[in-house]
Amino acid sequence: MIPGAITADQGRGITMTDIDPRTDIGIAYKDDDLIVVIPLAGEVTEMWRQRYEALARAGDLHAQTEEFKGSTRIRVAVPVRAEGEYVAKMLDAARALIAEADAVDQSPADSRSPEAVARRWWARQQA
Repeated sequence: MIPGAITADQGRGITMTDIDPRTDIGIAYKDDDLIVVIPLAGEVTEMWRQRYEALARAGDLHAQTEEFKGSTRIRVAVPVRAEGEYVAKMLDAARALIAEADAVDQSPADSRSPEAVARRWWARQQA
């Protein structure tokens, strides 16, 4: 198995999205930001991409997803004035959101995503 690939969890059909360790990250500068492009392994759905971006916005993380040559990448904007540990924390947060977006995909009603909160609120209104 390729490390970081989408895998099934012990035959239960649960998939996990991860970064692609076989591909290098991209680094670029735009205005006052360092743009770090993190490649993902395997395929993700448009819904997964939307959820990832919603979670990033909710967490005040400047991260977006994009399709590039048939694969998905995450673009994280880091202020160029950021120092060591802060940069690492932002990238760790971007990676942690991958698992959170997967969790929303697996059990949308049980997550703490904005979508899940809205759905629970609506269910209470209908009760």
